Amino acid sequence: MQNNQPPVQPDDDDEIDLRQLVMTLWAQKALIMGVGVLGAALGVGASLLSTKYVTHGTFLTPSISAGTYKRYQSMLVSGPRLQQYIQVTGQANTPEGQLLLALAESPKSMSEAISPEFAFTDRDAKTFGVKVNNDDPGAMVGLRIQFSHQEPSGGQPVALLSEYARDTIIRVDMEANLLDQCTKLGTKEQELRNERIDNEFSISQEERRAANLREIIARNPEARTFDSRQIVSVEKGTERFLSPAAQLVAAEIQIADMRLAEVRRERERIASALKSDYYCQAQQSLQQATTGRTFISELEKIQAAVFEAQNGTSDIVEQTRNELDVERATWTNTYLQNMRFVAPPEGSEIKERKPGLALGLVLGGLLGGMLGVFGALVRAWWRGDGKTGV
Repeated sequence: MQNNQPPVQPDDDDEIDLRQLVMTLWAQKALIMGVGVLGAALGVGASLLSTKYVTHGTFLTPSISAGTYKRYQSMLVSGPRLQQYIQVTGQANTPEGQLLLALAESPKSMSEAISPEFAFTDRDAKTFGVKVNNDDPGAMVGLRIQFSHQEPSGGQPVALLSEYARDTIIRVDMEANLLDQCTKLGTKEQELRNERIDNEFSISQEERRAANLREIIARNPEARTFDSRQIVSVEKGTERFLSPAAQLVAAEIQIADMRLAEVRRERERIASALKSDYYCQAQQSLQQATTGRTFISELEKIQAAVFEAQNGTSDIVEQTRNELDVERATWTNTYLQNMRFVAPPEGSEIKERKPGLALGLVLGGLLGGMLGVFGALVRAWWRGDGKTGV
């Protein structure tokens, strides 16, 4: 009988021959090793090229809440303002000035160079001798100032950035404070003058009233005495029912009180006039000063000029001078002495690489080896050199 069974069709060979694959890779081992070594070299090169010398430090500032920091931030991270500060202070031709001029051209770099520092542990406070404001945990304790460059800078750009930050904070605080004091005290002086005029008129009216009462008593001798048993409700407009003698005493007491109030008002007017002149001149000086540090040092000269023509023996003049001395000493402590680095930035420069040499070597070698294997397989397939099963 004839066999009619169909011939068996050979199955498609979809299996990977690992031996053939290994033989192919072994044959291309020189290529794989070469690409791997090249990748490792590129990884090391990338690590070396990413080397930066980083200097940073925490610069203490007056207590600033997180909500009010925006007032300072817009000026602190302003590139044009940093460039202007460097030009005005004559730092444009110095090495650190050149570095900061380049930094000012990048808004992102400016934001990274100056940032707020809100967290400060009790241990750090004891270590660096810093007071922590427990009443306002969200208050800013300082600024984190950081600068990185491909070459060592010795920390000088960070020191210059801290002076720029000091100048910015002084100007933001003083521009608002001095303008407010100049305007408010100038208005107050005028108000006190008007009150003095009104008070002098009231005194003249009371003196006329007292004179009339004396004439009434002179015409009526019996009016000199009054019945102590008389009961009168002394309300506004009813004092006329008192005896003329009692009204005369009340008028003289009223005149004495108004004269005492006039003395106090005149003292206040003199103090307001002196302070108004001082603050207004200080505001003008702030617009011309090269730096905030220079402005603070010039306040003593401004005060001396304001008090030069004043009577040195007057107690109100001396009191006003002492108040301004205390205020200036407070500003000096706040902006010149207390604003400082918790640790000097000089000598704190460190070398950073991203990635490091070891990591760059490993990653580059692995990536190069993978590319070498892929290249070897593609080369074998292209040449038809052996059956790789792919």
